[in-house]
Amino acid sequence: MITNRTTITSLFFFSTLFFNWICLAKDFPEAEKKAVEHGKVATTSSSPSINQKDLKNFLERLASKEYEGRGTGDKGERMATAYLASFFSELGLEPAGDNGTYFQEFSFNTGKKINSDNLMTVTIEEPIGVVRKLKPGQHYLPVNFSPSGGTGETKTVFAGFGISTENYNSYEGLEVKDKWVIVFRGAPKDKNELQKFGPLVNKAQQAKKLGAKGIIYVKGPHPGVGKMLVPPSQNVGSNDEIMPAITISDELAGAMLGGTENGSFKEIFEAYFNNKRVIGFPLPFSIRARVGLDKNEDQGRNVIARLKVKDSASGEAVMVGGHIDHLGFGNRGGTRAKGDETSKMHLGADDNASGIAAIMELAQHYNELKKKGELNLKRDIIFAAWSGEEMGLFGSKHFAQKQKEIKEEKVYPSIAAYINLDMIGRLEEKPLIVHGTGSSQAWDTLVDSVAGELKLEKSASPYLPTDSTPLYNVGVPILALFTGLHDDYHTPRDTPDKIDYPGLEKVSKYLRDLTSATANLESAPDYIKVKR
Repeated sequence: MITNRTTITSLFFFSTLFFNWICLAKDFPEAEKKAVEHGKVATTSSSPSINQKDLKNFLERLASKEYEGRGTGDKGERMATAYLASFFSELGLEPAGDNGTYFQEFSFNTGKKINSDNLMTVTIEEPIGVVRKLKPGQHYLPVNFSPSGGTGETKTVFAGFGISTENYNSYEGLEVKDKWVIVFRGAPKDKNELQKFGPLVNKAQQAKKLGAKGIIYVKGPHPGVGKMLVPPSQNVGSNDEIMPAITISDELAGAMLGGTENGSFKEIFEAYFNNKRVIGFPLPFSIRARVGLDKNEDQGRNVIARLKVKDSASGEAVMVGGHIDHLGFGNRGGTRAKGDETSKMHLGADDNASGIAAIMELAQHYNELKKKGELNLKRDIIFAAWSGEEMGLFGSKHFAQKQKEIKEEKVYPSIAAYINLDMIGRLEEKPLIVHGTGSSQAWDTLVDSVAGELKLEKSASPYLPTDSTPLYNVGVPILALFTGLHDDYHTPRDTPDKIDYPGLEKVSKYLRDLTSATANLESAPDYIKVKR
């Protein structure tokens, strides 16, 4: 309740199964058993040729509602990985995961979880005529980079969007040292140059630099901001502890800001959002908070299989991979959805069911050639489906680190090259983007030589926000295929009906020719360390 000298207080508390070759996770045995059957059907109902019908069937299964957006560690990811492992098994590919399975498990940090030691009080100096009752998860939540601990009763200031640059300074003339700072999330309208300062981490780092005690984030009616309350389980850009940080509801923010002489909550937001105001102002209340957070870990798993070109493994192999995970119900990774969409199922048809579908087609195509005695490759092919990509490349980083340990730091040339597929389902009339051509002298000529009539757009940089980067960082030359970003990216609108299936077939056939050409090079592509 908020009245004159009122204190608002809220204290809240927050059988391993085996199917022949496959060791299934104990959490979702029935779901995984069903997915194993899906994998068997996918093998028997598809043809060895690379074609739109098979690509569509594979993609629609991965991006189905039954697979629930494939969030890392969630039921959907377990089903998707069981499906793919079953498919590889039916083809007869060699397991290349842990302990003779197709799976490589890894632990990952899923942010933090609230424990019983959380407290927040707001003491108002002047009446604002509004009564509010705080409730756990409804009015506020601590952010995952907030350290555990408490602050005494501390004065508070409002600092607009909390951005400080040469030409835009929310903090000008505002004394914030040892105070709580309340800021709007995101950036003001039509200020594209300020977008990079919008993330929660950036605002916390700026407030800490100025000596603030803690930071409180407000969504407001900002069209570019998603969830109002950000749970501590969500990684928002840093696993490091920065400063006490809390997201609050618009209801609570309205009670705090709307009672000042600066106007109503909506008027205040619109003034800052429309660039009529920049600098903040002191607030007539104090905040005391105690944050209690525990680290939270979960398990994800990669799927890895090897196609031997001869009876024994070749000394060098070409790896083809892409990530199999997506955002689940918007709870794994960074959704771009807004409002009610944020917690809807994110099917991830392009990102990255499209890439995994192409891998499945390539594996089946090569396997059929081997059966016929027509697989004329010099190097084995390793197929990889990474999980945890959306959470921070966790699966591919784990693989790369394990390879360094196994190979005593020399991952290359046992993995002679890595080709990554991430979002290859929206080619339409655009060129196919081939990233990473600067990672080897071999690439420029090679990628053009197999293009045929497919238009290419090459990019030299190997430093990419996808699974090719961990492989490149351990000395493996990489290429990364990509058909470009779109408005449906990281939203529930990335659905199978939006895929350009003729384009996906073209990219998959290019992948086949590119992989074959790489596998048949006289010597492994050289590795070039590119300056960032």
